[in-house]
Amino acid sequence: MEITRVATLLGAAGLLLALGGFSLPLLVPEAENTSSIVLGIGTLCLLSFVGIHFQELVRGSRKRSTRLGAQSILAIFLAGLAVGLTNHLANKHAPEWDFSETKNFTLSRQTYQVLRALPREVNIQVFTREGSPGYGAYQDLLTTYDKESSLLTVEFIDPERHPDKAKSYQVTRIDTAVIESGPQQIYLQRASEADVTNALLRVTRDIKKGIAFTTGHSEKSLADTETPGLSRAADALNKQGYKVDTIDWKNIHSSQASLVVIPSPTQSLIHEDVGQISQFLRNGGRLLVLHDPSSQDSLDPLLSQWGIQLGTGILADEQDRLGRGSPTALMVRTFTTHDITENFTTPIIFPVSRSVTFDAAQGKDWDFEPLAHTSPKSWEETTLTKTEPVFDEGLDPKGPFAIAAALTSKRVGPDQKPESAIVIVGNAAFATNGWLTYPGNTDFFLQTVAWLAKEEALVSITPKEPAFHPFVPNPSQEQALVFFQVLFLPLLTLFIGLSVWKKRRSL
Repeated sequence: MEITRVATLLGAAGLLLALGGFSLPLLVPEAENTSSIVLGIGTLCLLSFVGIHFQELVRGSRKRSTRLGAQSILAIFLAGLAVGLTNHLANKHAPEWDFSETKNFTLSRQTYQVLRALPREVNIQVFTREGSPGYGAYQDLLTTYDKESSLLTVEFIDPERHPDKAKSYQVTRIDTAVIESGPQQIYLQRASEADVTNALLRVTRDIKKGIAFTTGHSEKSLADTETPGLSRAADALNKQGYKVDTIDWKNIHSSQASLVVIPSPTQSLIHEDVGQISQFLRNGGRLLVLHDPSSQDSLDPLLSQWGIQLGTGILADEQDRLGRGSPTALMVRTFTTHDITENFTTPIIFPVSRSVTFDAAQGKDWDFEPLAHTSPKSWEETTLTKTEPVFDEGLDPKGPFAIAAALTSKRVGPDQKPESAIVIVGNAAFATNGWLTYPGNTDFFLQTVAWLAKEEALVSITPKEPAFHPFVPNPSQEQALVFFQVLFLPLLTLFIGLSVWKKRRSL
C-alpha cells in the first residue's frame, strides 16, 4: 500500500516536471539548461512509476477496452505527429507568399543582391520590446533578412531586462537597431528596408566618409551640449558611420572630406574665405549651408556668387506652425520630388527662418531646386520689432516660400568638371540640440547629409506605400475638430434627446 502511494506521487511529480520542462523555455528563453534537468528528473519519475506498476499495466493491456483505447490514443498521436512534421517541414522548406496589400514582406531585388554578396558576418541587435511602436515592423522586416543570408544574425533585446547591454551600446531610445560588422557600427531609429540595406553596405566597408564642420567665424559648435549646440548632430552622424571633425576656413580648399558643413557663422567672411570655398567646389566638393536669421549678412559674399538670396524678414505661417505656438515656429509639410525629400511624410520644424530665393542670371552655373515650402498662408514678417507677427497687407510679402534648396553644378563643354552640390537651409536651429530630437528634423538632416555625401547612390529603394495613412491636423483643422467633437456633437445629442422627451410627454 505504501509503495503504491509512492508510485502515484512519482507519476504525478513526473507529469508536472515534464510539463514544466517543456514550458520553461517558452517563458524564460535563457533557462534551456534548467529545462533539460527538469525534464530528466521528470522522465526518471515516470520510469519509476511504470516500473512499479509494470505487472498491472501488462494485465490491463490484455483487456479489450484497453486495446481499443490504446488504438484511439495511437491514432491521435500519429495524427498529431503528422501535423507537427508537416508544420516543421513547411516552416523550414516551404515557399512563402506575400498577400499583404503593400507587399511589406517582400524585399526588393537590390536587397537580395546585397544579402547574397555580403563579404563578412553582420550582427543586428534591435533594442525593443513587445508592445513598443516599432517592435512589429522590425520583426517583420528583419526576419525576412535573416532567412536570406547565413552571414546575418538578428537579435532582439529588451533594454529594460538588459540595461547593461543597452548602456554598452549607448542606446537611450527604444526601437533602436545597431548594425555592426568588424569595427563599424550603424544606428537606425526606424524599420526601413532602404535604411537597413544601405547600413549593411556601409558597415561591411572599412573606410568612413568624412564630414567637416567649419570653425573660426563663431559658428555653432559640435562640442556644445546646450540647446543651441550641435553635439546631438555630431552623435547622430557618428552613429550613421561617418567620421565627424572640424576644419578651419584656411584649410577648406585642400579638405578630403566628403562634405563640408557651414553651421551659421555670425562673423562676416573675408575674401580669402570665399576663395577657399570656391576652390573646394571647383574640385567637386559638396557643401551644406545652415543660416539662421541671427547670422544676418555674414554669408552674403558667398551666397551671392551662386545666385542665392535670403529673405530680409522672418517667415511666419498661421496654417503650418507648431501647435498653437508662435507663427514663426514653422512646421513645414510641403516637399518637392527631390531625392532628399521625395518620400517625406513627417513634418519638419524650422523655428525662426528666412526664405531662400534664386537669381538664375547670377547663378548661371547652377541648377536650382527647392526642397521644402511654407504654406500659401505664410508671409515674410518685415517688421521685426513686433512681439507677435501679424500679416500687413501691402507691406509683408505673401507665401509660399522656399525654406531649403539644392544647387547642382551644370556640366557644360567638353572639359566637364566634377559635379559639385550645395544645400542651403534658411535655418540652422532645426539641427541643434533643442530641435533635432523631432523625427522629421532628424530625417531631413541625415537625408541631406547622405545625399551630399553621395551615400544615396549605394542602393535606391522606393519605400512601400503604407496601408495606414495617419492624419496629422494643422492648427485650423485642430480647432475645427475640437469644435465638432466638444461642442457640436454633445449639443446635437442633447437636442435630439430633448426632442424625443418632449414628443413622448405629448403622447
